[in-house]
Amino acid sequence: MNLDFSAEQEEFRAELRELLDDRLPDDWVGIFHGPDEYLELSFEITREMASRGWLTQAWPEEYGGRDASNWSQVVFQEEAWAYFEPRGGQYMGVNWIGPAIMRFGTEEQRSRFLPRIAAGDVQWAQLFSEPGAGSDLANLRTKATRVGDQYIVNGEKIWTSYGDFAEHGVLLARSKSASERHSGLVVLLIDMSTPGIEVRPIGTPLGKHKLNSVAFTDVVVSADSVLGTDGDGWRVAMAALAFERVGVARYARSTRVLGELERLPEAGRPEHQLEIAEALASARVAELMSYLVVDLKERGEVPTWEGSAARVHNVLLEQRIAALADRMLGPMAMVDSHDPAAVEGGEIEDFVRLAPTGTVAAGAYEIQMGIIAQRGLGLERIR
Repeated sequence: MNLDFSAEQEEFRAELRELLDDRLPDDWVGIFHGPDEYLELSFEITREMASRGWLTQAWPEEYGGRDASNWSQVVFQEEAWAYFEPRGGQYMGVNWIGPAIMRFGTEEQRSRFLPRIAAGDVQWAQLFSEPGAGSDLANLRTKATRVGDQYIVNGEKIWTSYGDFAEHGVLLARSKSASERHSGLVVLLIDMSTPGIEVRPIGTPLGKHKLNSVAFTDVVVSADSVLGTDGDGWRVAMAALAFERVGVARYARSTRVLGELERLPEAGRPEHQLEIAEALASARVAELMSYLVVDLKERGEVPTWEGSAARVHNVLLEQRIAALADRMLGPMAMVDSHDPAAVEGGEIEDFVRLAPTGTVAAGAYEIQMGIIAQRGLGLERIR
């Protein structure tokens, strides 16, 4: 595996950095923690990147891409994540919703949904987790009852990011009530404005748009909204989650924050110098583990436990760096971007505040370790 990016890819990286440096405000730490105008700014920047052919360059040309190497998309992912995700939540469409539709969708679904994702002007929501089925996703209870050429959906989803302004959602529900766990599930591509859908924001310190609950009361969804086939929803959902777990270059932001810590006066203390050096080495490991997953994709293989292993290392790295920032800065590590005294414009605060969520989102740490144990090490499931 050649880990050197080409001259063309590095030129693209420089152009992308120039655009983001020019367009993003000094206090930008993502849409979760800025004024309301930052949401529209995110859409504007995403549409501009799409117009330049950057957004979905690794997609096939027939779906709005350039048939570029996955490594070119890695450059984009690294810079986007390092710059606190200028796409807001639209990265979901590029990273995993679009690829899932390409793989399992009908031609009508592909022609309907993929062009808008490639154009950078649509937000999706993931509707998987439930109050009683978060990490144990197979225990979900939301029902999609087939009635003629429609489904009637009842239930509740929770921890839904971007649900309060998403246009479409990917819903996992149980279509066969007598089925057990992984069988009898269906994935539906739904319009979030459908009558009977109620989105309730969940207030947390993580910022607006971050978390919502979504209730479904006799929601009517056309049967042609099924992604894949009815009863095979678990396989579709797991493939989508596999795409999700490898589509974010978390190590890039970790490395950026480490560089910021290294420039602080406190970094001169011997104990902090050692910790920063060890964290930088760990960040390089996270990068290489992520590159292994990209290499698998480039060779046409579907990552399984490799994606989980990379994610575990990346999120633990984030928490390690956040703890280091706490030790170096004390209370100043939690001064946010609204305060002129914020360290590095509030980037440190945002990183420290969000780091604990990494071992919960996109599959809890314990679930990821189980995948590694069973699929990577061949160990038996014990519970």
